[in-house]
Amino acid sequence: YLILAANSLRYHNPIFKEYYWKKFNESNSHRHMRALVLSGRKLVNLIFYLLKNNVPYIPMK
Repeated sequence: YLILAANSLRYHNPIFKEYYWKKFNESNSHRHMRALVLSGRKLVNLIFYLLKNNVPYIPMK
């Protein structure tokens, strides 16, 4: 399910979109899946930080 969330963020969040394409271009094989998995990892780290520090998510404009 994290992969689906990361894929959705790729379309709706410019930071995740940029990160996805950066990782996509860095990879040589399985480019799409690798970029999605790394984007999902970034999402997990973001969620962990927000819960740990009890702060709301404020997306950059």
